Amino acid sequence: MKKPILYNLTPARGQALLNFQGRIFPNAQMELFETELIEEVRQNGKQKKPAEEKQSELNSDFRNLLIQGDCLSACAYLKSKDIKVDLVYIDPPFASGANYAKKIFLRTGKKEALENENISIGEEVMYGDIWQKEDYLNWLYERLLAIREVMSEKACIYSHFDWHIGHYAKVMLDEIFGESNFINDIVWHYQTSSGAVQKKFIKNHDYIFFYAKDREEYIFNLVKQPWPEKTLKKWQKDEKGQIYRAQHGFNKRYYIDPEGKIIDDVWEMTLASRSHERVDYVTQKPEELLERIIKASSDVGMIVADFFSGSGTTLKVAFDLGRKFIGCDIGINSIQTTRDRLVKIGVEFDILKVKGGMRLFRNPAQTTAKIFGLIDGFKTRTELGLGEFWDGGIVEGKGEFIPVKFVQIHDRLTKELLDVLLEEIYQLQDVAGAVSKAKIIYAHIDPDIDQSYVNKVIKDAGKTTIEVELVGLDDLLGEKADKLFMPDSAEVVVSETEGGRRVEIKRFFSPYLKTKIDEYNSRKVNKGQMSLDEGAEEVARPQKKISISDNGLELIEAVQFDTTLREDGVWISNPDLEDKAGVKDKIKAVYKIPAKKFKMKIRNIAGDEIIIDSRDI
Repeated sequence: MKKPILYNLTPARGQALLNFQGRIFPNAQMELFETELIEEVRQNGKQKKPAEEKQSELNSDFRNLLIQGDCLSACAYLKSKDIKVDLVYIDPPFASGANYAKKIFLRTGKKEALENENISIGEEVMYGDIWQKEDYLNWLYERLLAIREVMSEKACIYSHFDWHIGHYAKVMLDEIFGESNFINDIVWHYQTSSGAVQKKFIKNHDYIFFYAKDREEYIFNLVKQPWPEKTLKKWQKDEKGQIYRAQHGFNKRYYIDPEGKIIDDVWEMTLASRSHERVDYVTQKPEELLERIIKASSDVGMIVADFFSGSGTTLKVAFDLGRKFIGCDIGINSIQTTRDRLVKIGVEFDILKVKGGMRLFRNPAQTTAKIFGLIDGFKTRTELGLGEFWDGGIVEGKGEFIPVKFVQIHDRLTKELLDVLLEEIYQLQDVAGAVSKAKIIYAHIDPDIDQSYVNKVIKDAGKTTIEVELVGLDDLLGEKADKLFMPDSAEVVVSETEGGRRVEIKRFFSPYLKTKIDEYNSRKVNKGQMSLDEGAEEVARPQKKISISDNGLELIEAVQFDTTLREDGVWISNPDLEDKAGVKDKIKAVYKIPAKKFKMKIRNIAGDEIIIDSRDI
């Protein structure tokens, strides 16, 4: 892997600071890792075109991008290519204290109501949103700085939060973009029920903070909300066809703007549970919300970016409105959901993957959980009764254990972060019965930090006698690291046919899904309930055990083919040859391919993929 290139970030000056214990001011750098083009989605001349009035020569040569990687890495890539974005919408994690999950269904082809079928094997965590507040704010600050670096002078940013963190984020946004560039605090009211009333008002809204990069330059188009049909029926038209409201008894007419009313900063909208928009993504936002933002703060042909793109709503709406888009997310499930959604509506785009750092098992939350499961003697902080700072501990003989602090997968252990972690460890010195050892486990580390450096910092501080060991993740896992990624397997039969090849998937096996189903069948939980992943919602235990068929085809969600076989290895998608099974469907398993050589991609119901080359069969 190439050595990452560093870019400087410019912190904002002259603003009030959000100061808190554990605050880290980043070392003003974002790393540019090697970024690989892994897929080109082309529609074979069938790309959907926005309406004629939405055509524009602006950015006509720009290729829409979907980037699998962290926001920081995506911004570094855009900066290296001198790409500026004209509008940013972000809906980052809210530090809500919960893991977000989706249900996983076997693709059996049953048409009956899903709730009556034994085809759900539980849930998969999509991403973790459990943070210490200072960790979250440090994480957010660095990414907001990076986003500002790739915004054009005309650009705006809409940052979406809820009650957990919004009040902190507002101060931080003032710090980064400047109080003078604050435009609006938008309240999005969901219009949905929030359950039983307790001793408080029902929480039923989010905050969207609207800032300009430069208040003197930013774009704003007046957006109006059409009048409801029932309201229009109450009004009258004059001899010229203009709409007015009459005031009875005074012979006065109040003329109404036929285009609608000017929108204020309280937005009433929701996403119906059975809406055609839904793509089974837990944090999905309504298209109406993004449509309003994109229309107001960009023009046709401009580049709209979402650096936590989730289900891809921002990208889909941007395309519908004739804009270009850049989407980014670190989780493979998000990338797959967005990809399939865009393919379905006929969009052309490229998918890039940031190669820097550790390879992820679907997403950071599941990678971390799987790593902990591979560490000998590891117990969670709940099992050991440790505080929120710790991730868990490694149990040794005689019931003793060593507390463990795990630096998050996407973070680098810097000197600044190390100082914060050590300050927490120093406090253990004053606790009765405190441990004598602690471990800091990292995936990425600054090159000038090693064990001798840690020992010197602790000695110079003179605050503790606790021995702090620095452990690299690769060294800790050793040969077990290979167990993070146990590939699926498939038996595929290829035969000649007129004009191409007949391809049949005879059998499919996923060791990960087999393990999950075995756990699902064997686990016993009070009141007949169980959960596959820590933090996932509990689901009702089935009436009978789930079994996998002999061919295992119900474990497959989608099949794709590439018949171009480019020398550089880039996957060229052909939507005409794609087969995706909905939750009530099953894959065809037999395909006629108009080529003698091809590559075949099989995706299982949890999102893992394998690629089979016909030349190897």
